[in-house]
Amino acid sequence: MSARRDQILDAARDLVLREGYAQASMHAIARAAGLTRPALYAEFGDRDALFTALLDREEERALTMAAAAFPEIRPGTDPTAIAVEAADLFLDMVLAAPGTWRFVLMRDQALPPSAHERVARGRMALRERSEAMIRIIAAMAERELDAELVSYTAISTSETAARLLLAEGGTQRRDAIASTLRWIARRAVATAGIGEASGGAGR
Repeated sequence: MSARRDQILDAARDLVLREGYAQASMHAIARAAGLTRPALYAEFGDRDALFTALLDREEERALTMAAAAFPEIRPGTDPTAIAVEAADLFLDMVLAAPGTWRFVLMRDQALPPSAHERVARGRMALRERSEAMIRIIAAMAERELDAELVSYTAISTSETAARLLLAEGGTQRRDAIASTLRWIARRAVATAGIGEASGGAGR
């Protein structure tokens, strides 16, 4: 993708995050990107094409980052250590691309149905990866559990942590959010009977 197209898509994404999808007209996007409307239309034929390209890019970025953020599971690794590492990797991933994750996690009802469908599809892909990891951890401990239910819980908890991190002043709370997320990860593993609980939040 050209630098100019990325510039336009960044401007469109930031405009949607700032003012909402309904306000992101081609005129407003051109102004935000510092371009004329003819130049914008030369890159993207219309608003639908622009937002399709934006969804394509943000979905690819989110899924690529998420895939890289899942910890490597090696034989003999402590399940608790895996869960704690996953929590830290997730928060680092969110902070590495805050614009992408704000866009993925936004709750703008004005977005077209296709956008909501794309977000739901991406969320399901992440949940399924999480479920696979949970199944492997449980198998390592020779423990049976409902990996699907646990994965839904993990995704919901992670999304809440991400929203807190991305909120105003959230980066200043990073250590506290990380500490609590690690504690939840430890307790979840211990409650499932596949690891040892250890201490309080942050340890």
